[in-house]
Amino acid sequence: TLVPSILGLAALLVMGVMPFSLLAQKKSNDKNAERPPTDLHLRAPGVIPGTLPEMRQASYWISKMGNADQVVLTPDEIQHRNHDYQTRMKGWSELDSEWVKRIEKQLRSRPGLMASVPGLNSWTQAQISSSVQEKIKSQTDYLYSRPFGNRMAIEYNANELQEIEDEISYDPEREIEDRKGIIIQESRLQVIPSVKPDYIGLFTKGKARWDLWKLDVLPIGSSVQVLYASKTGAFLLVLSERGYGWVAAEQVAMGTSEEITEFLDVDHFMVCTGDRVPFYSNPACTVFSGWLRMGDRLPTGDNANSVLIPARSETGTITIREAWLKPEADVHTGYLPYTRKHVAEQAFKLLDNLYDWTGAWFGRNHVTALRDIFRSFGFKLPANGILLAAYEDKPETVTPDPSREKQLEHILDNEPFLTLQICENSHSQMYLGNYEGMPIVFDAHGYSYKDEHGNDLEIKRWVVGTMEMPDYFLKQDITFIKLY
Repeated sequence: TLVPSILGLAALLVMGVMPFSLLAQKKSNDKNAERPPTDLHLRAPGVIPGTLPEMRQASYWISKMGNADQVVLTPDEIQHRNHDYQTRMKGWSELDSEWVKRIEKQLRSRPGLMASVPGLNSWTQAQISSSVQEKIKSQTDYLYSRPFGNRMAIEYNANELQEIEDEISYDPEREIEDRKGIIIQESRLQVIPSVKPDYIGLFTKGKARWDLWKLDVLPIGSSVQVLYASKTGAFLLVLSERGYGWVAAEQVAMGTSEEITEFLDVDHFMVCTGDRVPFYSNPACTVFSGWLRMGDRLPTGDNANSVLIPARSETGTITIREAWLKPEADVHTGYLPYTRKHVAEQAFKLLDNLYDWTGAWFGRNHVTALRDIFRSFGFKLPANGILLAAYEDKPETVTPDPSREKQLEHILDNEPFLTLQICENSHSQMYLGNYEGMPIVFDAHGYSYKDEHGNDLEIKRWVVGTMEMPDYFLKQDITFIKLY
């Protein structure tokens, strides 16, 4: 059948008739040839060197699993792992001295990052006031710690910095609030609040630009403890499971502990299993209301395809409303069963997503994407690589001291899709499998590589790659977190 098709193609070309596929390719090439010069960075292709095109499909990896549908851990076993970690991190200063040094370094690097959430219920008002004053001082110090730029990449002047400092400054005459609240939509947790829309903490490193005033993203339904309000009241300093920082006040509804616990602590709930899933205010799903993120957990509603969401009344207090999802919405009733197949499917829903180091664009970085993938099953993983490396009581580590061959053999002994690996500088990856003796990983980072012409091809997104990229990973100690 091959020969006739070639002869037919030749006949068409002789007659001056070009097949549609070739015509489309020619137009594409002509378009690229006529493309004017651009100052945009060159996008790396989807297939990263050292990998195969088919590796970009979850089905490729699932076909290699002998027990793809086997439940690895039950929901109770997962909650037990979470509880062990949270208990251990409450006393993290008693861990091995090397781990204590690493954790201390991470906590110093970003105000608001926490190894564990303190229980303020047992604190006196004076202790809470002292803690708030200390937190705001660390944020103010951070504001002046290096030159930051606005959205136009222009450095702030003294008046602008003073304006921001005035908004967040601690006033000993004002009462510490210590109120309970709940997040009513996905919200940025900020080290420094965006007093004006153009005020961000722009920091440029190479070809990458980051907003270092953002710390994380709080999903809808997050319980927070409100500690302080900014000068105008536009921002609230909150304590959450993802650290402490400033949140826009209009995105927080106030309530009692009993109201918030009653809303969140339910047996019947829905988990978002898609990357981003829209929800609506009416059963016909024509009035858009907001987005759910992978791993978000909300109580189910009284109607099919509905969930309950927290909302903010005119007085700022919590009210519960029903929201609707389309029938085909990528959600699951209860936690997704923790199987190898489901982990692969969840991971590849995030393929090619932009690498967002600080969550400034409501995206994910190398560790927060892993957190969201495993949230679908009930895991509560931290949003920092070093803290993630402590998720196991006695994690296994391989050093770069042995020969490269032995180092790779050690890595390849781990369980694909259920093993996370973190190097010394906190970068994290998911191990996918073995290809010709090279570990293949699911990873996001802000790096590039050179093609055969010497051009820099920018990755800066979630890709399937090899452990040789980023190149520093195999040069450092690697810690394995085995989620099985």
